[in-house]
Amino acid sequence: MNRGIPRLGVDQAIARALAIAGSVTGKRLVDSTLWAVVSEVLSRGLLFLGMIAVARLLSTDAYGEFGLVRSTITVFATVGGMGLGLTANRFVAQHRASNARLAGHIIGASLSLALLSGVLVGGTVTLAAESIATALLHAPGIANSLRLAGFMLVLSAVSGAQMGILQGLEAYRQIAFGSLGQGLVAIAALVFGTRYFGLPGALMGLLAYSITGVVVLHVQVTSALRRAGITAFYGNLRETLPIFWSFSLPVMLAGVAIAPLKWLAEILLARTVGFSELGVFTAAMTMVAMLSAVVSTLNAPLLSLAAAHVAQTSKRIDYASYYGSWYASLALLSPVVVFPRVVSLVFGPQFNNQSFHRVVVLMALYVALMMYYQGVARQLALRGSMWFGLGTNLVEGATLMAAFVAFGSYGAVGLAAAYVMSYVVRIAVTLPILVRRGLVRRELLLDRAFTVSGISLLAVVCLQLAALR
Repeated sequence: MNRGIPRLGVDQAIARALAIAGSVTGKRLVDSTLWAVVSEVLSRGLLFLGMIAVARLLSTDAYGEFGLVRSTITVFATVGGMGLGLTANRFVAQHRASNARLAGHIIGASLSLALLSGVLVGGTVTLAAESIATALLHAPGIANSLRLAGFMLVLSAVSGAQMGILQGLEAYRQIAFGSLGQGLVAIAALVFGTRYFGLPGALMGLLAYSITGVVVLHVQVTSALRRAGITAFYGNLRETLPIFWSFSLPVMLAGVAIAPLKWLAEILLARTVGFSELGVFTAAMTMVAMLSAVVSTLNAPLLSLAAAHVAQTSKRIDYASYYGSWYASLALLSPVVVFPRVVSLVFGPQFNNQSFHRVVVLMALYVALMMYYQGVARQLALRGSMWFGLGTNLVEGATLMAAFVAFGSYGAVGLAAAYVMSYVVRIAVTLPILVRRGLVRRELLLDRAFTVSGISLLAVVCLQLAALR
């Protein structure tokens, strides 16, 4: 009897997937997702190849410094971006057909606020680069790198809003073609810069990637708006301010609640056990982040599709929205969990050790949990419960720091374990509240296929960690 359970779970998952794919909305979702995947593979995939080249050309210490600069960009980009990309995707998708004027106001306000916040945050980082590098990071040698990061923060804020607008317009085909050019620039600039100029050259390669992205996305947004018959309005924030207050602000604060703590954990790792351990963690994170980025291409199409049908009820759309990212993550992450040593072949012999392999397995589990929760986050976004999302991020951040204090002596492995614990606790605390509030249906949470697949993944992870001791 027990042997039949996994097969039954697989059959249920396949049957639901086929039913969804055969519907009109499913075909639309498949088309959007395919182009979104192509876009992500071209842009992130080529960038990932560039990152591999950087890892092979730099020492583990230098790669750790490179990872810390990228983490600094990420944490401040959370503030500079203000959640505007998600806001544009959510509300442009909802109003582009029914209220083109409101969609135009949302687009104009998103771009204006992105530029303003990017300049403020990026300028602050540039001016405070010396203090951040010396007093906080204990690495005065990367002050110039942080000044360069300040300029990249401006570009990151603007490109985030541009991408959200294109996703809301479902212009995934156009995004894919633009991603090809941006990705080619990334790999060429990263390889050339690192080979001849070391760490500063690698950062200049990232800058070239960011500049290319903003230019390409500007051309695409202009073209997509013309085709959709929408005009962007920049002069009146009053009409859209309630949207940004109730949606963008909590999204931004949710990021602020967790991103600085992840950044702080990496700083403490470098300060206590050295940049070499941070280099190990950065390499593992680069691999699983690339795979999660591919899976995350589902997020925008699923959110756009569900937002366009927000007034309707569809169990098929609900199921795809809730579990789509989870099943896609299993397909991509399972080989990494089973064969973590292959990742060492990609990054070079300096990463061919048991510690790195354990970090890879743990981070793969972390990303799988994160992709599951992405389905929860879509439900929150559709129901406008973003302030609740902020609360769950606070839980994740507090757990991360507490777990890192407990496991930090184990270096990169300890930080990876803390990442896993942060999402385990976040999910355990969040789901009962979501069910009680009616934000997620109980029967959706108790899906048999998900239960079987989740237990199977956890069992394989535990077996691998035991084998790698």
